[in-house]
Amino acid sequence: MIRKTWGAALLALAALAAFAGPAAADTTLTYVGASGQYKVYITPNAVRIDGDGDGWQLYKRNDPAIISVSPKDQTYTRLDKNTAGEIRHQMDALRARIENRLQQLPADRRAAARAAMAEKVPGLNGKQQSIGLDHTGATDHVDGVACDVIQIVRGGQPADKMCVASAKALGLSSASFATVKSMFALLRDMLSGTGLEGIGLPYRNLSGMPVRFQDGLSGEQRTLAAVSHRSIPDSRFQIPDNYVEQKPEAPTVSQ
Repeated sequence: MIRKTWGAALLALAALAAFAGPAAADTTLTYVGASGQYKVYITPNAVRIDGDGDGWQLYKRNDPAIISVSPKDQTYTRLDKNTAGEIRHQMDALRARIENRLQQLPADRRAAARAAMAEKVPGLNGKQQSIGLDHTGATDHVDGVACDVIQIVRGGQPADKMCVASAKALGLSSASFATVKSMFALLRDMLSGTGLEGIGLPYRNLSGMPVRFQDGLSGEQRTLAAVSHRSIPDSRFQIPDNYVEQKPEAPTVSQ
């Protein structure tokens, strides 16, 4: 299987996206699901996402990078435009190696083998997977917040499902939203050309932010449980000085 160094980060990012009106400067969103609790800390200058495991992700508006932090290993991995370029080249090389293997197979086995490899290696064909939103027209409430039910469509097939509330209803400030928006713009630009764009969600097309998310494969559901506008200390967005930077792992495929 491909090593999904950024898979956890991309899945964690599934909690965000919004259009916002005036509100409090700092916002903390708490989500719960079968695998545990996760929190999203948002300020006008930074976003931190604590998943249901040990690691967390960090974005600062004045530093164009998304950083994945591992307290267990006391390490962090930085994804910026330079490392994204390296990943792009690595994906191209991986596709070339796989295609070379496939060409060595009998012609009548190539199609099945290519399909099997595509299951293991996201973006194998180098083309962006089509992904869109189906506004179902249904509405619901999550933790007392009204939301619109939206179906994610991948490759023409129903996938994940969300209930999206307006950021104004959640109290997310316009300044904080601008930071969230810049983070997703950066992520979109960095993944462009890798063939991995379809892993995420079309955040820029959402008219609010998800308060409930249901995974289309596992069926696991994550829902908003609490919203806080207490001030978030700057230390929440700092990586300890003794943590060591690691390079993203090169994509590989099992034999």
